[in-house]
Amino acid sequence: MTSLRETNLAYKDGEHSIHGTWLSVDVVALTQDVDTAWIALITRKTQPHRGATTLPGGLLAAWNQETVEQAARRIMREKAGVEVVGGVAVLDVVSDPGRDERGHTVSIVVGVRIPAGTPGTVPIEDIPNDMPFGHSAMVRTALAKISTGLFTDPALTYALLGEATTFTDVMALARGCDPSASESTIGSRLRRCGMYEVDPDHSRKRETGPGRPALVFTKSKTKTRRAARATARA
Repeated sequence: MTSLRETNLAYKDGEHSIHGTWLSVDVVALTQDVDTAWIALITRKTQPHRGATTLPGGLLAAWNQETVEQAARRIMREKAGVEVVGGVAVLDVVSDPGRDERGHTVSIVVGVRIPAGTPGTVPIEDIPNDMPFGHSAMVRTALAKISTGLFTDPALTYALLGEATTFTDVMALARGCDPSASESTIGSRLRRCGMYEVDPDHSRKRETGPGRPALVFTKSKTKTRRAARATARA
């Protein structure tokens, strides 16, 4: 395999030169904290930009038949030392040819959740504005897409909140992406989206101290049945 540090300029016999393109996966990993989600950042250990703060990211190992989800989980394990909790949501594709000085690298930006208290996580407001490889702009766009997609995009919502979640975690994620989000607005969106329903037997305890059990929401059986009927009719 040709290293990304080498040129990605290849030649096709008898024709013009062809510039190869690399695929990378960059991960916006948000914690499952009680108050507001934090984000995982790493310090680069290699050139270019050794010592700089960036998102966890790396090449998609296409030579190993790796999927985007597998790459995201591997990158978080190798670069941040943590396992992803739940699913992987594709948030954006960034194809700016000048983003990486090593060559044209198309980034697939994904969102994941990681456990509260993961080392290397910082408050979202502390994200540097000048991260290399366009990572600062990637984060801003990704957070906006999560904020918009919650409760409107089922794939994104279930990947980041799971099929069972608490209102506490919903608020932590929503406020991490949009600090201005109010409890009443998020609660209304959650209840009206049709993706979740209140678990009448909820008894999940607060892990951070005493208090009433957190209100638990589970994947809506009604929505699932409606989707199944619609598929059958089609």
